Order: sequence, then C-alpha cells, then structure tokens
Amino acid sequence: MLAVLSLSLAAHFLLCGAAQPDWYKRNLDTVQRIYNLTVYPANAKIISEGAPAVPPGLFNENATGRVTPVGEFFGFQDSFEYFFGLAPLPQGSPPNGAFTNATIVEFVSGCPEVAASTVYLSASTINPDNSTGPFITALKEIAFWRFDDEGAVLKYDAWIPNLDAFTPIMHGFDQYTLQGMNTTIHGVCGLQNQTCVGNNTVYDGVDDCVQTLAGKPFGRLDEAWGDNVVCRMIHVLLTKLRPEVHCAHVGPTGGRKCIDVEYNDVFFNDEFVFGDPLGSTFTCGA
Repeated sequence: MLAVLSLSLAAHFLLCGAAQPDWYKRNLDTVQRIYNLTVYPANAKIISEGAPAVPPGLFNENATGRVTPVGEFFGFQDSFEYFFGLAPLPQGSPPNGAFTNATIVEFVSGCPEVAASTVYLSASTINPDNSTGPFITALKEIAFWRFDDEGAVLKYDAWIPNLDAFTPIMHGFDQYTLQGMNTTIHGVCGLQNQTCVGNNTVYDGVDDCVQTLAGKPFGRLDEAWGDNVVCRMIHVLLTKLRPEVHCAHVGPTGGRKCIDVEYNDVFFNDEFVFGDPLGSTFTCGA
C-alpha cells in the first residue's frame, strides 16, 4: 500500500510541480533529502562517520528544534544526530528491521522560509545480503520547518505519534512486560559498556548499570523525557556518535538530558528553543 501511495504522490508532484515556485521545490527537496538519510544504509554511513558524512545544505550550523516526545536539540551536531543517529540499524542474526523508505505524504510551503510536512517511514526486515525483506511497520513524523536564506533548515518542531505502539512491532517484543523491561535494561547497559569507555565511563560495569536502571522508573516512549529507562534507551544509541556527550545522558544522573521535567517547561518553551516571539517561528512573513 505504501508503494502505491508513493507512486501516486510522485505523480501528483510531477503534475503540479511546474506551477510551484523554485523555493517550494527547494524546501520539498531539502525535507525529502533529510528523511532519505534516515533510510538504511544511508543512516549507517552517518552513524559511522559523523558530521563529515552529512551532505551540505541540509541543516544550518545553528539549527535548533524540538522533537516530541524525544527532546530539544541545539545546533547542527544535535540536529543531525537526532534525525540520522536514532534511525534504526539492522542487528542480530538474521538482521532485524530498518527504515527502507521515506514517503512524504503531505507537504505545504506558503513562503520561502516556512514549510510543514508529514512523512511515513516504512520499516522492513534486512536480509543478510543487505537486500530488503518483508514490510514490518511504519512510523509517522509531522513537522514544521523554518529555512535560512540558503534553504537549509534553521528551526523545526516535530512530533512522532504512537512510539509506544510502533516499538514492540519494530523490535519484536513488548518492552513493557517484565521480560521486555529486563531485556531493554540489559540492552542499554550492554551497549553503553561498549561505547562509554575510558574518560566516558559512567558505570562500574554492566552489573552496576543494570542495578541502577532497575531502580528507576521504566517510563513510556510517548513521554520519553524523564529520569527513566526509555530516555536512556534512546540516548544510548547516540553514544556511538559522541560518547563524550551522550554517555552522561545514559549515566546515573541523566546528564541534564534524561531528567524529570515540568510539562509547561518543555512543551511550550518556544521562545527559549526558537528565540522568537511565541507563535511567530513557523508563520510566513513574521
């Protein structure tokens, strides 16, 4: 069904594209290119090589944004790490799933500096030879974008609905059962033990990590901000990119990232995140 939808949307853009201004096409191209880099194996190259693997012109060096329910991001490094570093990689034997297609199902841009989009990220299994296997599920992301004068993303406000429902299908187990929680904690602790070493060490081994996280609330992925396990489940993936920053987030204190927050402080602090008067960031001509 997603393949048919992709073809119909492509036909729509071919029919309507000639009537669209150049900046409309530019903005659509930027958003599509960003999501294409969440698709395997493009994301694997960025996770392996970091910033040098990110094509120029996608994110302004001062890009800032909020992604609900994951967190706030400040600067180019934070931004590309969220979009590409958290995209799933195939793991295990046989390999499990990864994003294999990014389809923009809704897009509007009423002026050169602002756009809005909805994307479906289709996940499929990955075969041992890296070919795409059967479809698993899809993830939706809805986002508002603000671009700089060159067309790079300067600010963004995105929302991922239903992470709680997506993750058990994607991972093949329910993380909210007792066994699932135990599996998740051991997975987080095992990975951080590989990536958080030397000066970036935050636990005295896997057992210390397991004992510490077992004493914390497990949390929910639809409310990932917090001093809980699911926040650390997200941030441990980013320790592959910048262990000197993200290992602290996985550690016992949460490193000022996986910490309990006030609802009013993080979901409505637009002026702090975007540096604009409330309601003006994603408004044409503001």
